[in-house]
Amino acid sequence: MRHSSHPAPMLPRILIGVIAFMTVLVLVAPQLGSAAPGLAWSTIDQQVDQIAPEHNLLVAEFSGNGCRTIHAVDADAQLAIASTFKIYVLGELARQVQAGAVSWDDPITLTDSLRSMPSGDFAWAQAGQQVTVRQLAEAMIWQSDNTATDHLIAHLGRENVERTFAAYGHADPEANVPLLLTRELFAIKMWQPEAWMTQYVAASNQEQLALLSSEISNMQINPSGGWGKWNGPTAIDGIEWFASAEDLCRAMVALWTMGAQPGLEPVREILTGNRGGIGQEDVWPHVGFKAGYEAGVVNSTYVLERDDGRVFFVTAGFNHPTGVVDQGAPLAVLGPVFTCLATYEQAGDCGE
Repeated sequence: MRHSSHPAPMLPRILIGVIAFMTVLVLVAPQLGSAAPGLAWSTIDQQVDQIAPEHNLLVAEFSGNGCRTIHAVDADAQLAIASTFKIYVLGELARQVQAGAVSWDDPITLTDSLRSMPSGDFAWAQAGQQVTVRQLAEAMIWQSDNTATDHLIAHLGRENVERTFAAYGHADPEANVPLLLTRELFAIKMWQPEAWMTQYVAASNQEQLALLSSEISNMQINPSGGWGKWNGPTAIDGIEWFASAEDLCRAMVALWTMGAQPGLEPVREILTGNRGGIGQEDVWPHVGFKAGYEAGVVNSTYVLERDDGRVFFVTAGFNHPTGVVDQGAPLAVLGPVFTCLATYEQAGDCGE
């Protein structure tokens, strides 16, 4: 787990829209045409620095089983990533499918005990309904469906998903132990007092798991019942999911590679079901996007396969313990980067 001294102070009640990482960002597609020879990384770095006090940026190309950096800012900084953690759930699903322990067509029965808040239509789905593993995985990535995510974690095993962070190259997997279900994070931030959160963040892994089991897991989530007292950045440095930009690139290149194996083709299909606003399919025939958002946390992560088969990775993350980060901020910064990558050939092409 990741420790902090105390939860971030609550802001006065503000309108934060559909709060909490669940939002699927609706982005305006950048115009990807000719190269951008005048792209200045120093300007982009300054923009990143102005968005939030804690941030990271990584632009890379997949090279074999690794990531070759094109440009980076604090790419090893561990930040809260909100719903982007769901790529690790997909990673554990892919691993179990590969091992023959789970099938894409396995039925899962929806239960009230795993109902979470939106985003995602499964928040309102009738208990007792059966859906397949693949349907849940698609909803988890394409719509950032939280209820689908929690059902998948329960099916795969919380501890198994925790181990996936290390298996996919996370530099500090312990920061995500115990792994929070989305409904648990919601219940904590909507209803628990600051003193409880302080106690939780200071506790050991086993003590945290005991607190979740005894005081949080049995809480019933009503997706139509409002957001309780959660009205601003809350304990984002201790009650969240964490990864660096480099961690996310390692995880994504592993998933992309697995998706080329027989029987694992759905991995790439799931990853690329939401293009995140990136247009020009003639330039980028396949684009995958996963975003994370809660008040004070924004992450936008992309994998982009170009028409010549080269595959690029772009991620931008922002944390503000006491301020709301604009969900559109990553695209405002990354637009020129996508334009450059459309014709990128070698180091120096983007003004490096």
